[in-house]
Amino acid sequence: MLGNSVWASSLVTSSFMGGLAIGNGLSAVRGSRLRRPLLAYASLEAAIGITGLALVALLPGLTGFLAPLLTPLLDSPALLNSVRFLVAFVLLLIPATAMGATLPILAGALSFTEPRFARVLGMLYGWNTLGAVAGALAGEGFLIERFGVRGTAWCAVTLNVAAVTAALLLSRRFERRDDIAAPPPALPHIDGAARRLLAAAFLAGGLLLALEVAWFRLLLLFVYGTSLAFAVMLAVVLLGIGMGGLLAGMVIRDDAAAWRWLSGVALAAGAVTAWSYAALPDTLAQYATTPSLVEPMSVLALSLRLMLPTSVLSGALFTLMGAAVKAEGRGATSAAGALAFSNTTGAMLGPLVGTFLLLPGLGLERTLFLLAFGYGAVAFLSATPGRLLTPVWAKSGFWIAATAFAAMMALFPFGLMRNNLALRPAGPYLLQGQRIEAYREGLTETITYLARDLWGEATSHRLLTNSHSMSGSHFASARYMRYFVYLPVALHPAPNKALLISYGVGITARALADTSSLERIDVVDISKDILELGRIVFPKPGTFPLDDPRVRVHVEDGRFFLLTTDQRFDLITAEPPPPKGSGVVNLYSQEYFQLILKRLAPGGLTSYWLPVYQMSGHETKAIIRGFCQVFDDCSLWTGTGLEWMLVGSAALGRASEESFARQWQDPVTGPELRSLGFERPELFGTTFLADAPRLRRFTDDTDPLDDDHPMRLSSRFARKVDPVYLQMMDATATRAAFEASDWIRKVWPKALRERTLGEFETQRLINRGSPGYGEPALFISEVEAILTGTPLRVPVLTAFLTSDVEIGAARRAAARGERDPFIDELLAMDALADRDFSRAADFFLKAERGDHASELRPLRVLSLGLASRLPEARKAISETKPPTSPADQATWAWLARRFATPPSSR
Repeated sequence: MLGNSVWASSLVTSSFMGGLAIGNGLSAVRGSRLRRPLLAYASLEAAIGITGLALVALLPGLTGFLAPLLTPLLDSPALLNSVRFLVAFVLLLIPATAMGATLPILAGALSFTEPRFARVLGMLYGWNTLGAVAGALAGEGFLIERFGVRGTAWCAVTLNVAAVTAALLLSRRFERRDDIAAPPPALPHIDGAARRLLAAAFLAGGLLLALEVAWFRLLLLFVYGTSLAFAVMLAVVLLGIGMGGLLAGMVIRDDAAAWRWLSGVALAAGAVTAWSYAALPDTLAQYATTPSLVEPMSVLALSLRLMLPTSVLSGALFTLMGAAVKAEGRGATSAAGALAFSNTTGAMLGPLVGTFLLLPGLGLERTLFLLAFGYGAVAFLSATPGRLLTPVWAKSGFWIAATAFAAMMALFPFGLMRNNLALRPAGPYLLQGQRIEAYREGLTETITYLARDLWGEATSHRLLTNSHSMSGSHFASARYMRYFVYLPVALHPAPNKALLISYGVGITARALADTSSLERIDVVDISKDILELGRIVFPKPGTFPLDDPRVRVHVEDGRFFLLTTDQRFDLITAEPPPPKGSGVVNLYSQEYFQLILKRLAPGGLTSYWLPVYQMSGHETKAIIRGFCQVFDDCSLWTGTGLEWMLVGSAALGRASEESFARQWQDPVTGPELRSLGFERPELFGTTFLADAPRLRRFTDDTDPLDDDHPMRLSSRFARKVDPVYLQMMDATATRAAFEASDWIRKVWPKALRERTLGEFETQRLINRGSPGYGEPALFISEVEAILTGTPLRVPVLTAFLTSDVEIGAARRAAARGERDPFIDELLAMDALADRDFSRAADFFLKAERGDHASELRPLRVLSLGLASRLPEARKAISETKPPTSPADQATWAWLARRFATPPSSR
């Protein structure tokens, strides 16, 4: 409802923490006056259950009510975020306040039978937090998948009912019978020592929550950020806090003795925070071959090493501080409430400070140092010399912790991020010869831009966010990303307004800016840093798409933008982050597609990225099912190999052949279309996979992906390509589907449809050269078939995994007089694609000076033969050493049969 941006997430979290703090504060002030605290606790739990369930049930309706109210604020971020905070605070006020009051009130109730307050507080705090661990893991790992979001809410209500029932049954045992008529106790004056303790609790809460933000950002450099990974990381922090509370409660028996531990534990927390960061490379060494961890057990192991030690000590600090506050003469409920209020208030501010001030201002490494150093301030505030007890072992423990803290601060490994950790996500690409062009620790993610250079030119770029490759500008990516625009523009007679959701590296945005008929282009992305760094891909003046005067940029969550904008668009196209990422599922749900349909103008179209290689067949079906439930004329296409595209429209009519082919006559888009392999308009149809009737039959056994069942798209990656994808992409099957489709007859120009039927073999060749397609390299006879059976250029280049961009760089390098066998290799491919076989053979001969001689020699022989230079071809065959591998033996045997005998003698 409020969006999924970093602002929205942080403001909602802070609103929740603010509600907890109010509950803590009320219990500190009024809790000691309760005559029957367990009955009050039961009432609070009932309120939590009722309001929590009401929120889940009423949010869809509230969303529709609030959206028009937020629309005028869409381009006023400060005011919008203020309203977001207010809305979140109001919605969460009752359940969060009730939650905040439960711990202090329960601590007061149990203190009537257990005089050791530290033990009571530690046990309650510990078990409460461990319950949160169980809830986080059960919800993500089982409940939501099995019962959906609403069903999981009912499970939570059931637990609330159990808590209410238990409290009512126990209320008589813990009821204050001896002082029912006694006046309520007066609150003791908070002296200097107590104020310092509460200040320490405030700071400790803020430090841990800011650390959690920094830890998660750090781990995302090595862990792919699925919702399950986040659940595991959160569970580790909560596990540590709970363990620390339980251990402190068991160890500390005398409330007054808690003072002796506080400073030492705080210093130890700072020391292990720095140590955990310094030791991270050793932990990562066992995952050297896996730059992005996805397995839950690997995520758990890494999270335990980094976050558990500090979290345990933080949980112990809370319990010890509570015991110390109680020793100042406050009642049990008042002490727990005052402590929780201070700690939670700090926790409310910690994520905001960490997210919006420390990480963007200092960077990850210096933020970790500052937060670790902050525990020294907690130790200072907790130290009260007059209350320190004097056993030698207590003093020794303090000085050991102090020494460790001082040593870790002095030896903090500055430069570890720049020289080691930041390079890990880019490692596989650096080994392929790419280089880091830009690195930024932004507001929402850590961004790395890589460039592939050929002879001083950047021929392609790759965008990494955290540990994952999000987008790129190489041929395979550029083809399908531009196709998101080119196909809808061909089908729409005159698109005027377009919306792009998720900018990536800007390829789709550039295609929109190249479309002359568009008068307005809205670009929505959640990351301001990605938008700013996009200029790297378009360094030439006038080429950066966001500089186009028609473009309006919105730094916002795409779903929230669709919910609140009052604009309608002729084209909505989107390439959101990979669907397995945390929170991204809501950009693939049926309700989200309904928002898109609502924002389409009559006759408008949407094109939507569907990376099927990342998903199982069942997951792909769930997305398609939801899409087709919304769009009656849904259709499925392939842009490049397994990078698929969903297309839907609002009452689309037939395009004329003239309007369909208009882009090929355009001086800007025409050359781009040809360089991407769409050399003629009819080639668009060869990417067709299925229309609505076929897709509904295909998904008939699958429930749609919707907001209530997000786990229909799991956090687990597909281990291999589902065979059904390759079956759907078979050229014979796609031709038959195109020919039989009534929808194609309705919208495709008739003459163009007839010509398209003869072109499907071209798409098969494009698919064969696509990354991850899974078929073996072309056999030499298939290469000949391409060269002699079609005049098209791009299928030849894709067969050899190159593109016109790389060939252009080779031409310019050769013109400058540079010498490199790889230049000759690319020039040979260039000549081959132009069917200049004689020139290709000469370049292949030069290229054999390099490392690829054995791979290029068969192509030289083929080029010689096709150029009718048969004596040279036969000589090359006879001079070649007998190959050893079966594949090479088959290649040379075919060449010998093909060119050894003169045609006149056969």
